[in-house]
Amino acid sequence: KLSNKDDISNEDKVTGHIYVLSSLSEKPEIKSIKDLYKIGFCTTSIEERISNSENETTFLMAPVKIVSAYKTFNLDPQKFESIIHNFFSERCLDVKIADKKGNYKMPKEWYIVPINAIEEIIQLIINNQHLNYKFDHLQNRIIKC
Repeated sequence: KLSNKDDISNEDKVTGHIYVLSSLSEKPEIKSIKDLYKIGFCTTSIEERISNSENETTFLMAPVKIVSAYKTFNLDPQKFESIIHNFFSERCLDVKIADKKGNYKMPKEWYIVPINAIEEIIQLIINNQHLNYKFDHLQNRIIKC
């Protein structure tokens, strides 16, 4: 369950957060990418998770902005995140980012997809309907299989 559901009770346990972020990078090669979003999860607060973003390659060594956030209840947020990542796998950003020591890393959780498609797949997963859909990267939208 996620927090935007009406049927959450006191027995439901918060297991983490799914978040969608946009980069505030000033690097032209990042700034110029339309519809670039990081989809991730954390078990801490999202604010705590992103507090050091400008020093972490996973955040492209830049500040980030929270676009969407969901609390997860009674489920493994890592599994939920994995479903989303697999769904958009063809649109994963392929980039190498240098850390402060000059070591290159390849962040894997950035996707070039419209925000409405990300929010749509989250709803489809919540409703357990995601297996009936796929992301059509040519039309840049979710379609029924």
